[in-house]
Amino acid sequence: MSAVAASILVVHRDRKTQRVVQRILGATGLRLDVTDDHEQAMRLVAQTTPRLLVLDGADLLQPHGRALVAAAELRGATSCLTLMAADANAEVPRLLATGAVSNLLVHAMPVLAEELIVTAHKLLRSDIFGLEKYLLWGSEVVARRLTRSQARSALVHELSDHLHAAGQSARVASMAMLVADELLSNAVHNAPVDAAGVAYRRDTPRDQDFALTEREAVALRWGCDARYVAIEVRDRFGSLRRDTVLAALAHVRIRETGEGAGMGLALAYRSCDHLVFDLAPGVATECIALIDVRALPNQRPSASSYNVFEATTGPHE
Repeated sequence: MSAVAASILVVHRDRKTQRVVQRILGATGLRLDVTDDHEQAMRLVAQTTPRLLVLDGADLLQPHGRALVAAAELRGATSCLTLMAADANAEVPRLLATGAVSNLLVHAMPVLAEELIVTAHKLLRSDIFGLEKYLLWGSEVVARRLTRSQARSALVHELSDHLHAAGQSARVASMAMLVADELLSNAVHNAPVDAAGVAYRRDTPRDQDFALTEREAVALRWGCDARYVAIEVRDRFGSLRRDTVLAALAHVRIRETGEGAGMGLALAYRSCDHLVFDLAPGVATECIALIDVRALPNQRPSASSYNVFEATTGPHE
């Protein structure tokens, strides 16, 4: 008997979403099984080898959705990608609170295409590092290195000046500054750990100036392709864990309330449209924030997409 070909299983109640997702993920070259019926989905899981499960976020909050994910994992599915409609923002905190959703795309069709294909390829190929994956080919990428804690402000202002010079609005530049500052601060103060895993800079005042060692130095890169501003911050400790990320994001309320955790990863998440965590434990942590420059302020979804990818090896430098 021949081996069953690896596949992607898409389970979603909305037929339009099914069609769009099917067209996008067809580019992976894997067979796609698509259904809106959970009994049929369970039969497909039993008969196939799904490498990736794409699921409606609303279903993941129900027992039958969680049972499907468990069955798919037993059959060898390595990843689950959750889709959430842009107007279903009230469900995002509930999904985060489960601690089980590592990959959430909040979408308004057909914009989803750009993020969905990148997310799927990263999950399927385990090639996770680099902001270039989110930008159009040929986009300029600026690279800087933070070697003193108080040089953070100068780098953040350089980012802002660069975006202004590229024609981006003051609103976009301000969002980029806030996100970059929070991610850099986290990389300087929370990422460094000693041999025992103790974060020795966590309680250091944020306004204290000190030099960073070769390993403590933080890499900052950014680029813009007229769709997204992409901001990448990378440390060389790899101390950030998936559970820590989800716990931090779970404290963020939807943007309409004007409330939230107010600092660090939670504030960065609230201030961008898509926050990506590329984790190589003990090696490197890379955070990529995407800001959609096409959306007007009143058109932005009130919740953001996020991904937590994990790898056993770090980026090629």
